[in-house]
Amino acid sequence: MQAAMPTAAASAFMARFGLRYPIMQAPYGGPALAAAISNAGALGTVSLWVGSEDAARERVQTMRQSTTQLFAVNYVLSFEPRSLPAALDAGAPAVHFSWGVPPPAMAAMVRQRGAIFGVQIATVEGASAALEAGASYLVCQGIEAGGHVQSSTPLYELLPRVVDRAKDTPVLAAGGITHGRDICKALRAGASGVLIGTRFVATQESMAHPEYKAALVSAEPTDTALSVCFQDGWPGALHRTLRNGTLERWEAAGCPPVGQRPGEGDVVARLVDGSPVARYHFASPQRGVEGQVTDLALYAGAGVGEISDLPPAAELIKRLWEECVSPDLR
Repeated sequence: MQAAMPTAAASAFMARFGLRYPIMQAPYGGPALAAAISNAGALGTVSLWVGSEDAARERVQTMRQSTTQLFAVNYVLSFEPRSLPAALDAGAPAVHFSWGVPPPAMAAMVRQRGAIFGVQIATVEGASAALEAGASYLVCQGIEAGGHVQSSTPLYELLPRVVDRAKDTPVLAAGGITHGRDICKALRAGASGVLIGTRFVATQESMAHPEYKAALVSAEPTDTALSVCFQDGWPGALHRTLRNGTLERWEAAGCPPVGQRPGEGDVVARLVDGSPVARYHFASPQRGVEGQVTDLALYAGAGVGEISDLPPAAELIKRLWEECVSPDLR
């Protein structure tokens, strides 16, 4: 059996965006991780939807100092993207939108600043809207994804329909992708590439808390749950996390609504600056957080059972691609 080579769609995507690998990072992990991913030949992404204009400007400047390769900044359109103009002024080359499609004025602003944008979608109708807005790529998210989940459809039910609708626009598959065989499957199903989240959280450069990383490494394939347990700060947003004490107490109580949850109002951890983090807040633990870290939201996709180590990002990307193209490693 011969090794699987990149598909025509994957090759076109890599050529179009100047990549060595058809891999994009989901927006979590911090600038050091995103820069390492871009420097390794994939597409790194930094999250800017939380924070001030000054913070966004600083993160973009940090990225531009850390890599000469393409990177993206992420805005979740459930929240007002107030810092987007500042990020574009600082030289962000690409914008990755999720949980919504940018309105015409916002899309025009991105293009006028010389940047491109892509959109994460969860339905064919969402794909159509993103294409009409002028998206340079789409991310097709399946329900298997970790973190906040737009989708209600398994990835491989949705992906062929989105690829068909997108025509020549690249479509990246997202949801449960942690091994090279997952990349191979996505490419053979018509995707131009993949978006990977949880697997990149479990790397040396990731800003995730060490206890969060350790939980990912030790997790079993059945250890994730889709719920609205950790919804404080983002009401009603569905998310996939590892099972932990907070989730199990909430489920045991019958999944009660806000105002009736066990331990509601408990301060379970504190940020580096001493700010409290309540039990049901949507924030996941980063380095420097102190307290009952593993009672916070530990976002993880359905493929978490494949994670067994914490490699450098560049080493991981090389390994994933070798697993993808070599039949002996799939």
